[in-house]
Amino acid sequence: MPHYRSIQALRFVAALLVMAFHLADGTFIVGAVGIDIFFVISGFIMGTIGVGETPSSFLAKRIIRVVPLYWAVTLFLSAVSVLGVFSRITVDPPSLAKSLLFIPYVEAGGGLWPIVPVGWTLNVEMLFYALFAAGLLLGTPIRFAAASLALLALAGAAFQPSDAILRQWTTPLLLEFAAGLALATRVQPSGAGRGLAMLGIGVIWLAGLASLGIYDQNYRLLTWGVPAVLIVCGALAIERAGWWPSGLRMLEIGGDASYSLYLLHGIVISLMAKILGTTLTAKAATALIAIALALASYRLFERPVGAVLTRFVRSGRGEVGNGNAVVTTEG
Repeated sequence: MPHYRSIQALRFVAALLVMAFHLADGTFIVGAVGIDIFFVISGFIMGTIGVGETPSSFLAKRIIRVVPLYWAVTLFLSAVSVLGVFSRITVDPPSLAKSLLFIPYVEAGGGLWPIVPVGWTLNVEMLFYALFAAGLLLGTPIRFAAASLALLALAGAAFQPSDAILRQWTTPLLLEFAAGLALATRVQPSGAGRGLAMLGIGVIWLAGLASLGIYDQNYRLLTWGVPAVLIVCGALAIERAGWWPSGLRMLEIGGDASYSLYLLHGIVISLMAKILGTTLTAKAATALIAIALALASYRLFERPVGAVLTRFVRSGRGEVGNGNAVVTTEG
């Protein structure tokens, strides 16, 4: 199974950006571009390692990768919210069921997110996985998934649905998965110079828009989606040329824990704001605590639980792949 050091590093960077977005209380809005980078990476990884799998093994790996930690965090938040620790989170049987089953809904405050707020991206991710699995069943996973994603995004733009499920499942961000699929198949530039140019343009694009305060959710594909694609494509081009820096090893290690960091940082931020306050020093300490917790979560929960579930699926359905590889290579 291919292992992309650049993708590992970008996964951690993307998680750090999202955490910075939440730590900054709206003053670092460009940090949310981490989600766009995640979506592009996901499309790339599925288009790289998913094409050779059966539909059942593909879905088994994705479920093993995504569900255990997400369910654990969802149930934890539900339990402490009932106790009044997180009073802004509304938990009832319908919202809990929809959260656990990745079904989009509008929560009590009007937001289109589940009990774990960042889980809205997993609702979209699961749709992508379902489309890709259907494509595997039909024998054309890349074309079917890309065409389906494009049609859904087009339908969303044309009809502007108000229903929660249709709104989230026709978001234009679906095209970022399709872009990732293209990077795995059709668009594969190589070369350090070319890669650095794309990477630089992507970063400057984001920095320029952030400094000017330019952002409109309706144009997110242009303002953040395009630079996210350039950044991922540029990093891959550098690595293909053999020029990926060895000094970024710490970012690559962090990539293993990026999923834990993505799901857990919100809890850490909320708790540490009560304990440490919201000064710059407190926020820096909060970030370090969140990263440490994410690394521990990966080592003590994600990896062992993934290995156990993988062995269970193997024993019942045959070979589905190495548990550690599933954990470390997907976005």
